[in-house]
Amino acid sequence: MSLELWNTFATFGTFLVISATAIAAIAQLRHARGSNQIAAINELRETGERAEFRAAQHFVVTQLPAKLHDPAFRYQVVNRTARTTENGLLIDQALSLGNFYESMAILVRDGLVDRELALEIWNGIVVRMWEALVPFTAVLRRELGSIVWENFEYLTVISQDWLVAHSNGTYPAGMRRIDLKDDWLEADAHYAASLATA
Repeated sequence: MSLELWNTFATFGTFLVISATAIAAIAQLRHARGSNQIAAINELRETGERAEFRAAQHFVVTQLPAKLHDPAFRYQVVNRTARTTENGLLIDQALSLGNFYESMAILVRDGLVDRELALEIWNGIVVRMWEALVPFTAVLRRELGSIVWENFEYLTVISQDWLVAHSNGTYPAGMRRIDLKDDWLEADAHYAASLATA
């Protein structure tokens, strides 16, 4: 064999080795990206299940609307140095909740968490928490502008759009469903009616 032919084989062999290395590297990057995404989703899920997070959600949904009727509370929302200990703790709960969804939104927006997967998991809660925080956010934005929780707002908009696009859920079309028997439907309807008349 001529030297040129050996040189061609060597070049082709080098090409094969480089190609195989590149393919392996791409596979490893995809695997690492998938692992990172799973870790991020687990962290978000675990945070959402913590007692302090649930307490913040409860406060925002049940007590924040009444607190926002108090001008002193609204003043303290935008004036950190004026916060009382009690209001400071409550304001921190609302801020931590909004900041959590802001962080989640950044992960989704930047592709670190798959958009469709995030929307399938968290669409409803994102919209509910945004709606619960709208009056609080409006107060914050008076001083700080529309940059406050802009990514949370983005995640809410795409969640609303996702809900419209999937108004019947994501159950595969044409697949058999399981009929559920509600043993307590009538009893619960009577109970609810008794509360309404009490």
